Amino acid sequence: MDRVKSLGKELQEHLMTGVSYMIPFIAAAGLMLALSSIIGKFTLGTATVWLDEYSGTFANTINRIGGMGFSLLIPIIAGYISYSVADKPGIAPGMIGGVLANEMKAGFIGGIVVGLFAGYLVKWMKDNIKLPVPVMPLLTIILIPLGATLIVTLVFYYIIGQPIAGLMAFLENWLKGMQGGSKVIMAMILGGMMAFDMGGPLNKTAVAFAFGMYASNIYEPNTAIHIAVSVPPLGMWLATKLAPKKYSQSELTAANPAAIMSLFGITEGTIPFAMADPFRVIPSIMIGTAVATGLAALFDIINPVTLAFFLSWPFVNKPILYGVCMISGMVTIALLVNLLKPTKKEKKAEAI
Repeated sequence: MDRVKSLGKELQEHLMTGVSYMIPFIAAAGLMLALSSIIGKFTLGTATVWLDEYSGTFANTINRIGGMGFSLLIPIIAGYISYSVADKPGIAPGMIGGVLANEMKAGFIGGIVVGLFAGYLVKWMKDNIKLPVPVMPLLTIILIPLGATLIVTLVFYYIIGQPIAGLMAFLENWLKGMQGGSKVIMAMILGGMMAFDMGGPLNKTAVAFAFGMYASNIYEPNTAIHIAVSVPPLGMWLATKLAPKKYSQSELTAANPAAIMSLFGITEGTIPFAMADPFRVIPSIMIGTAVATGLAALFDIINPVTLAFFLSWPFVNKPILYGVCMISGMVTIALLVNLLKPTKKEKKAEAI
């Protein structure tokens, strides 16, 4: 059992490394796509600047460059997962395998599989292939990258690539076909996951899923996770304003910085409140966040950029309803956590 847990933690660390290297590419490319639509709206009278009829315009050029950035996402996550496992010799087989996964439309699942396969293959080769000392440097510079790249790409192309591409197509079609209750439930689950450990493993699992779907032009999970990073600290900030006597001086002091950080997607401002009272705070922020993300799905709100609440507001399709969702989540958290929390007098009684 301990060995399984250790392997699970190891795999999670490699996945998070790949995601962390992918995030700047998503931010840059996603913002360029959003800017191209805004520029097109003002200069061409339309946001559909990706159409061939607008080829050559400035907005279309920006959109194409953003699209090029997105084409790098799968190779990046594959290459850096492999790098996390096997260090520098793993980058080339991982990235080249990621390009193949992208070409075969195997999506982020294909990128993860390629990254892990390439990384552990390279690691095994480094540990088990021995050469004479004079030519040993060639092992990690030429022989391992070449051999691992050939093995990874050929195995992926002929054996595992098509099944993964089929699975990815099924997942994408299922998500695109979500309507009504099923879409709302998915958004609420993602919101609850994000709020549960505030930057921890469950949070990052939700982020990896959302970014993977974002790379496939499915924006609902992305919308949910970027609402979810801001709602918990804002909700706790509101809670301290509504019932300050239920919080310690250190919590009251932490409230304003937490609210400011939340506007820029830093959810960790909630951690001091959760550590001080986990059994009341964590369920409250999970429920409030699920309310906000569920309403966003119900209202068909789309955030097309990988930016948090305050920064993404100009880019969402329904900015007023976006604000309504955020406020609904904040109020739910504040009322629920204050209902559950005892007053200072009750706390003294509990201590006795």
